[in-house]
Amino acid sequence: MRKAWVVLMAVFLVVAFALPAKAEIAFSGTSRVIPTYYSNFDFDDSAGDFAALNEGGFTSGEHVRGELRLGWNASGEKWKISMIAETDVIFDKNNGDRSFYTGAQDAAGNPNAGGEFGIERVELVYTFAPSLELSTGWPITSADIGSGGLLYGDDHPMIQLRGRPTDNLKYELTYLAIQNLDNRVLVDSPLTNDWRAYILKVSPTFGVGAAKLTASPILLYSDNRQRNASVRYYGAELVGQIGMFKPYAEFIYADGKFRNTSRDIKSYAAFAGLEAAVSKVFNPYVAFRYTKGDDDSSDNDVEGFVGITDIGRFTPLLGMDGNILGEHLVAPAGAVSYQSPLYSFSPDRAVGGNLYGGIGNGSSGNNPGQKLVALGSKGEITTALSYKTQVFLIWYDKVGNLPVGAGKSVTSVDKYAGTTFDLQLKYGFSKNFSATYIFSGFFPGDGIKDQLPATADDTFASLHTLQLAWVY
Repeated sequence: MRKAWVVLMAVFLVVAFALPAKAEIAFSGTSRVIPTYYSNFDFDDSAGDFAALNEGGFTSGEHVRGELRLGWNASGEKWKISMIAETDVIFDKNNGDRSFYTGAQDAAGNPNAGGEFGIERVELVYTFAPSLELSTGWPITSADIGSGGLLYGDDHPMIQLRGRPTDNLKYELTYLAIQNLDNRVLVDSPLTNDWRAYILKVSPTFGVGAAKLTASPILLYSDNRQRNASVRYYGAELVGQIGMFKPYAEFIYADGKFRNTSRDIKSYAAFAGLEAAVSKVFNPYVAFRYTKGDDDSSDNDVEGFVGITDIGRFTPLLGMDGNILGEHLVAPAGAVSYQSPLYSFSPDRAVGGNLYGGIGNGSSGNNPGQKLVALGSKGEITTALSYKTQVFLIWYDKVGNLPVGAGKSVTSVDKYAGTTFDLQLKYGFSKNFSATYIFSGFFPGDGIKDQLPATADDTFASLHTLQLAWVY
């Protein structure tokens, strides 16, 4: 009998060790309630305002956006899983305790561009060795978000191989499934309307101590079947720190074509910035951002720069989650705005035609491009109070495709688009609650005024936001 118990116990232990180990799940979350006021995104106080798109949906004027997230993660010796469920809505009774599914519209017929409480982000990781790690899902990935954000940063579904062969070298090889659209009614190519991209980024770090630089060559291929465009991007990014200075730089060259046409895509973009850590309170910076524009939409040379997603809004030097240039300044037909879509600092929705990328795959190779000079400063006034303030001086690169407004006497549009001013103040009441106020204004230059009708009053566009944030 005793032998039987010993055998039974041995079997039990074998089975127990053979079963997969259960992992602890850690929960966390953020909740942001953001009272906001948009004003005159069309630079004309004498006309009504168009509805702008933000993460909660289409809205204008006074509104409250709610971004509610619940995250959880689990991990083991060689694996980890992270997920974030989110709903992002404009406060309204139709969003408060119900959801619309029919046609994905609300009661007024507006698309529900916010979100049901679903998986906003997910990343599944397995580490085979320090030099080889597999990641998949739809976390935030990027090619150049560490510098100017000209090419790509977003949470598109992906499969990625990455690793760190040495302490000073890492790499990322990424497949992006941006669009995989099939029509169940039509019989057509399985590639119709698809959009995939492939990224290789290698990042060696040079230097020691307080002087280190990471120089990363970038290759990206965009196979955009919906727009019939094939584009190769070649570039490099530089970030690092040398004593009190933080340099940022990137250059991206686009070389492609529209399939089965004589139209060629050749363009480029660049960014350079420098930040100085003078003190805890005062960290001044200066930057220059450039995207090449197109000056003749009727020829076969498509020269307006378009990346996969311009992610200027979330870059470390110039980014601000809530400044006006990172909002959706895209006017509907018949109205005028700067034509920079959500997250983008560039007017890549301007003019239209020859689309080959951008957020929503809606950005035009006929766009005028941009030259932007930035001056700013950030710092901590106290342990609880911090600030960031900056001024952008913005010129169009080319103006040949921009129309003169009705009733205007000028024959061409001026190149100076305008000036933006941002002020952000954040106060941390505790480790779990903070409040952030942002004022941001876009003061139109002659380049925007020349496009407005003679009846417009050339008013500056502005926004005010108060971000109330709980973290737990």
